[in-house]
Amino acid sequence: MNKFYLLVAVLSLASCQKKLEEKSDAKLKADSVSTDIRATKIPTKSLSESDLAEKWLIENVEENFKTTDGLIDQICTKSYAEYKSDAIGIDYDGGLTPKAFEKKWKGKFDLKYAGTGTGFLISGQDWVKITVVKCELSPIKLKEGYLFETTIEDIGATTKTIYKRDIKVVPSKNSFLIADVLEY
Repeated sequence: MNKFYLLVAVLSLASCQKKLEEKSDAKLKADSVSTDIRATKIPTKSLSESDLAEKWLIENVEENFKTTDGLIDQICTKSYAEYKSDAIGIDYDGGLTPKAFEKKWKGKFDLKYAGTGTGFLISGQDWVKITVVKCELSPIKLKEGYLFETTIEDIGATTKTIYKRDIKVVPSKNSFLIADVLEY
């Protein structure tokens, strides 16, 4: 009989947890661009959606550089991940030519800020410890999502390396995704 009560208690807790998650998920907009999202859930206590997006961005940029594989396919919209992959591979074996790249992406992204031939978020290939040292909501209002003025630094490098980026973040289900990066 005690096992029965224990089973009922566990099922009740699981049901309550599921209802809380569904209620929390309903607060954030869905992103129709991509279904590939990071599995991390963000606490929605009393933070605004832009605050949640900023927190998510900082955590995921830093996490991206803790793995050798990178997370571009998990933390970016499908469209931006493909665009950046094409930008990285311009003129490499199997990559697009500059003209083919322009034809494919013109009108969808601002090509002069693509960071062609360089890596995702930073232009360096060898880094020690990447940290977001500045992440501020831009005064520029977007139709969808948020634009963050971001400074990324390799704090472990012997030579100070700083990368200034404007990063567009859009809501996606119960999280966010990077939809564009303007590389300066």
